[in-house]
Amino acid sequence: MNIILVLLTGFLVVAIFDAIGAILSRLLNFNYAILTIGSIIIYGLVAIYSAKVSNTITGIMSCGILGVFDAIFGSLISKKLKAKIPKIEGVDFEISHKLIISMFFFGCLIGLITLNIFG
Repeated sequence: MNIILVLLTGFLVVAIFDAIGAILSRLLNFNYAILTIGSIIIYGLVAIYSAKVSNTITGIMSCGILGVFDAIFGSLISKKLKAKIPKIEGVDFEISHKLIISMFFFGCLIGLITLNIFG
């Protein structure tokens, strides 16, 4: 298995998780943000497998790339499927450069923590 396959698998799992989560949050009337813990677990697994096929830095960066994917496509999926995301005054959940950069660093942080604990 190579790093590209690990990343593509991560993209697919995140997209499916976002889609199922968005549908369930709407049907079962719960806050979609609760599913963040599931995303963190997926990010961690990508870090572990990426580091295993390459090295620690690649594992961390893979999570950052996964975060960018999630920021863009996860947001689009959740909007399209009408996820239950409560409105917060002054906070806009639109796709922006700020969101993408934040999710890159969030993903890297999750990868770093995961690999320090389990790597």
